[in-house]
Amino acid sequence: MNRTTLAMVLGKICPSYYLRLLKIFLHFLLFMALTANRAAAQGARPASGIAVGGAVPEAIWQSSHFAFSGDKPDEGKNTSVTLNRYRGKLILLDFWATYCVPCITSFPKMQVLQQKYQNDLQIILVNNEPLARATAFLQKRKDEHNEAFTAIVADTLLNNTFPHRTIPHYVWIGKDGKVLAITGEEELEELKLLQAMAGVGNSFVNKKNIDPALPLFSSADFPTKGLQKYSLLTKGRVSGLASGTQLRKAKSGLLLGRAFTNTNFFSLYSSIGRVLQRAAGQRFSDQQLRYTGADSAGFLRDSYNYEFVVPERLSARLYPMMLADLNTYSPYVGTLKTEKIDCLVLERYGTARTAMNNGGGRILDQGTGRQGALNLKNVPFVALVDHIENLGWNRLPVINKTGISQRLSISIPLTGNLQEVNAGLLPYGLRLRPAKQKITMMLISDQPNQTTKPLK
Repeated sequence: MNRTTLAMVLGKICPSYYLRLLKIFLHFLLFMALTANRAAAQGARPASGIAVGGAVPEAIWQSSHFAFSGDKPDEGKNTSVTLNRYRGKLILLDFWATYCVPCITSFPKMQVLQQKYQNDLQIILVNNEPLARATAFLQKRKDEHNEAFTAIVADTLLNNTFPHRTIPHYVWIGKDGKVLAITGEEELEELKLLQAMAGVGNSFVNKKNIDPALPLFSSADFPTKGLQKYSLLTKGRVSGLASGTQLRKAKSGLLLGRAFTNTNFFSLYSSIGRVLQRAAGQRFSDQQLRYTGADSAGFLRDSYNYEFVVPERLSARLYPMMLADLNTYSPYVGTLKTEKIDCLVLERYGTARTAMNNGGGRILDQGTGRQGALNLKNVPFVALVDHIENLGWNRLPVINKTGISQRLSISIPLTGNLQEVNAGLLPYGLRLRPAKQKITMMLISDQPNQTTKPLK
């Protein structure tokens, strides 16, 4: 008979054993309470979420959430919290994720605003990732940056109450308990924060919950099944759309179109150039794109939204037609042209003293862990060309004339200049040589001013 059994038989439970049982029981009660409150609040939530101007239901106010708290006396602890605890203040729900760079970038600004207006403002981070991942990330931010937010973690209720497609996503709940605004990160300004604390929300640009799977800006009721040709180009960032691109495919798998959202024209023309040159059996990179117009800052910075779709019979001509469309309606004209320009030629040089792994032998670990070293393991040779071309000191296209097609593993220093990289390439029998080469460039010019006589 073990000690615990003996103690129970004698009617005596040792204090430590009793405390462990009590702790387990209290955690069970907390879990049951949170589950019950979440279920009650879920039933009170409108099917499409709470819109701007709508009142937050009482069940949402009273529901308990798992939280990593930055508030004293709970600072730095896993606890539970209700929105009702902060009722009467302006509440800013910040929906975020540990992988969201714009979300994390806003944290220092959030910290300053929270401390400055702590009597009238409560910022609450809301995360729906696994509990351990979110709390470990927040603890690290607290240790390294002294950020101590109140953060609801492992959330489902608030994410369902305020549905969204992109993050950062901010829900502004006024002191009267109504949703004042639902915005993206561009609305996080101190002036608008002061207006919100004063109960004024008409200066906000509210976020659109756009479905990127639909043709951009089209009505959800519009029949798109018979779409034959679609083209749209707008200037200016649209809150609610992520920056990036999406492909439009037919049920057969054929590519019919492509959409670029919140994207600059450098990225847009570069993407088209890559596809067109790949179809011609040639490599194309950002170093092969040259803007010759008057406003390079606008070409690199201004955001556009562009979508182009063709019927299935024209699928093979999608990208040439897309380029022609942009050259007609965009502010720019892109032309593919072969020129003799300055390049870096990657070639064999001397005798290799270190073998390049082809995927079937030993994986080299030379230089692994050194700062400023490029360590490639079992990758296509073109990966080495891509990495060299994108080095911070390099502004020239890299032309591969090694004749090597097999995979490789290689480690070279990248910290300085051409000479240092060549020193790292030498043991592999490789070098970079400056030279003039004929390659295909995409030349981008400004759209010429065209005036036409009005139709009679």
